[in-house]
Amino acid sequence: MYRLPHILFVAFCLSLATAVNAGAQEFGLYNSLKGIGASVRLPEKDGIFHTVNAYVDIYGVATSRCSYPGYKMNVSRQYVCRRFQRDGYSVAFYAGPGISLGYVRDHDKGRGFDLTSLMADNEGFALAVSGDAGFFFDFGHNVFLDLSWTAEAGIHLRRNESERSYKASSLSLYNNGFLQAIYPQLTILFRFR
Repeated sequence: MYRLPHILFVAFCLSLATAVNAGAQEFGLYNSLKGIGASVRLPEKDGIFHTVNAYVDIYGVATSRCSYPGYKMNVSRQYVCRRFQRDGYSVAFYAGPGISLGYVRDHDKGRGFDLTSLMADNEGFALAVSGDAGFFFDFGHNVFLDLSWTAEAGIHLRRNESERSYKASSLSLYNNGFLQAIYPQLTILFRFR
């Protein structure tokens, strides 16, 4: 079971390599309280562009609840709603749908602060539909900034902590998709083509 997250991480890296072959225009570093990773932005055409973010999900690692992170990938289609331009600089406001997949930990499932939910690891697979909105800052050079927020509605499949001996699974809503929507994501992108 411990090899599975590493296999997923390799699959995420391969998906980024696929985006490179598809004509990716900008590559960058994804930074957020959610995690740290890589980002690829495909060229904009008719006010639409696609982004792929693959990152290490650090929920529970910073607070020492767990010793290793989860892995997550988000693919989204963005629509430029408004663009402001002045003296070679531009700021674009965009929004769009996407999909997220990963092997992550989720927010405690218990009500309140019961001991079972505090000690539960809650690691498992997450699949979610996402909604993204943000600002893309173009300074007229080969370095760009992207400030965005992502909300996710999905499911989380994990081991049932109270039935560990039976290897039972438990399916629930992916709570961190809503709870972490307020965390901003700052991506620094570099143009190589």
